[in-house]
Amino acid sequence: MKLLRETIRKLILEVYKLDDEQIARKEKLERDQGYWYGSRLAKAAGLQDEYGQEADRFGLQQYQEMLKDNRKGKKMIQAFMQGDVTILHSFDFKGATHSSGLGGTSSKGLASEWIKSYGKRGKDALSVVAFFEPPTSSIATRKALNNNAQFIATARGVILKGYPVFVGEHDSFTQTLGAIDDKMKAHWKQSGIPKRPDIEKDDFGAFMGITNLGRLKRVGYSNETILDNWTVVGTYINEEVSLNPADIQAYVDDSLSMGLPCNVYDVNGELKMRHEP
Repeated sequence: MKLLRETIRKLILEVYKLDDEQIARKEKLERDQGYWYGSRLAKAAGLQDEYGQEADRFGLQQYQEMLKDNRKGKKMIQAFMQGDVTILHSFDFKGATHSSGLGGTSSKGLASEWIKSYGKRGKDALSVVAFFEPPTSSIATRKALNNNAQFIATARGVILKGYPVFVGEHDSFTQTLGAIDDKMKAHWKQSGIPKRPDIEKDDFGAFMGITNLGRLKRVGYSNETILDNWTVVGTYINEEVSLNPADIQAYVDDSLSMGLPCNVYDVNGELKMRHEP
């Protein structure tokens, strides 16, 4: 599992020391927003001290070790990397950092615009939602859409495959790429910008996430997955995005022009049409 070894090695090397200006911004967020929420916003913007980074890094290392040592965990990794599950990343989604004025939305109208900015492949970890069902079928067939999954599935974006760094049942409040400043981006230019969840850990210090496909099937979907070494394998749009059929068709045509299939979902996640190039 070469990619698994590279992922764990990357986790070891990714601690970043905040400078005085970044520390001041972190402390201001904690004062203005209250420590609990402000510290989570600071983390989402990449403003986390070394101790916090090291603790989170250990939590991810332990989670990854569970996947590596577990036959079912390896099977889940394979499903994510081969695109056997539906993985959606929306460029319409506006998270907590955006509503707090910290950035964090790409504001792209067409998939080709997003791909022009970020590429068809990437090593910066992305926040996505992951459904047990394959990209060729409806999603949320076992559990109604809610929370992140609902926001993202009823928007538009890209369908991906890649390495699951962490598969969370709930919103993990990870770092938001659009909210990270240029100094951090420069620091992580070669290895890719990391993401770490902000959720409970087990008695061994591992983040508590989904570790096998059986669990993903039972809960229906992951409300936030951290995906690394990703590849775009398609696009999607929900009928809720526009009441004008011409807008939907323009998005489909844009996808097909890049040789990518496009899924059109309804508000409940039913696949109304899959357009193939």
